[in-house]
Parts: sequence; C-alpha cells; structure tokens
Amino acid sequence: SQKLFMDPQLAWIKKSDLSFFWPTPFRTLRNQFYQGISLWEAFFSYQKRNNNSWNDDHHVYILARSDIFLMSPVDIPSKIESVDVLVPSWQPWSGYNDRFAIAGPNAAKVYATKGEGYKEAILARRRNPAEKLFTNAESLLKLWLLKNNLTVTEHEDKKAWALLRVRADGGRIDIDDSMEFTNGNVTLVEQLPHYLEW
Repeated sequence: SQKLFMDPQLAWIKKSDLSFFWPTPFRTLRNQFYQGISLWEAFFSYQKRNNNSWNDDHHVYILARSDIFLMSPVDIPSKIESVDVLVPSWQPWSGYNDRFAIAGPNAAKVYATKGEGYKEAILARRRNPAEKLFTNAESLLKLWLLKNNLTVTEHEDKKAWALLRVRADGGRIDIDDSMEFTNGNVTLVEQLPHYLEW
C-alpha cells in the first residue's frame, strides 16, 4: 500500500484521503488512479503521434478501462456531437459507470483527463470535509463530466454492452458482472476462460 504514496505521479495523495471513499480494498483506490494515468497517457500519446492534426469533426472516441473484456458488439453512433458522452447505464453507484464510454472529440479530451478531476475533487474535499460530493470512482466521474458541461447519456439498453471486468488473478470474472449479463450472454461468460488463453 505504501507504493501508491511513493509514486511521483500520486505523491499528492494522503492517507487521510482514504476516509472520503466507501470502505474498499486499498488496491481498488490505487487502481482507480492508475487507470486515470493510463487513460491520459494513451489518449495524449495518440494525439502527439498524429501531431494534433486530425480533423475532430470526423472522430468518435471509444474509451475503455484496461481490465474490460468486451463480450458483444458495440454499435457506434453515426453522429455524435463534440461534447457528447455515452456511458453504460448499469452499476452507476451514485455516478456514472466508469468502465467504458463513447465520446465526441472535446468530451474525449475531458474524459481522458478524469484523473485530474479526481485530484481536484479530493483536494477540494480536504478544504471542506463536510461536503460529501463523492464516495467512489463513479461519483467522481460524474462530478468531472458535468463540471465540464458535457452532455452525458446513459445507454437506454442495460444489456446492450456486455463489459466484464477481468481480474488479474488468473482471469477471474467479477461475480457482479456474471450475474448482470447472464441473459443472452451466458454462453460467452462460460467460454471466457477459453478466450483468455489466446
């Protein structure tokens, strides 16, 4: 657990900040910030590689956490506005599901910097601990997206995106996910260990 506080990119975090979150394993909080850093690095590496020269009018971005296994096709909207974000509607936990998003260009840039938003919210909470605006990654994501005036839509079909979290300990499927997607996807859930052998 000390590794989180020793990481130069996360040195601003204090142990007292842990009290702002629901009781969860320390590993969960650590991963939340590492995912934010990873997303930022991937998005802006792509931008740098293209010399910031792409035409944003023609881009729709798919942003997914690295621990996600996509079990079914995802329909990409033919037109999405620059400030639009489409997120899953299930397991929002008082915010927005933070596993997967389809976004327009400006929205994608905001989403890719969600780690900065998390830091901003935590520092503000230190100044006013009584303001309980967030308790987890989902509520932090909601705060950040709405603060930046994005148009966020939760996908109307709860079963449309079968996104399973695959745990690092041997490809274990999160039990909440296997219960969420048994309807119509149960065969794929059973076959997941086979896919992970590739």
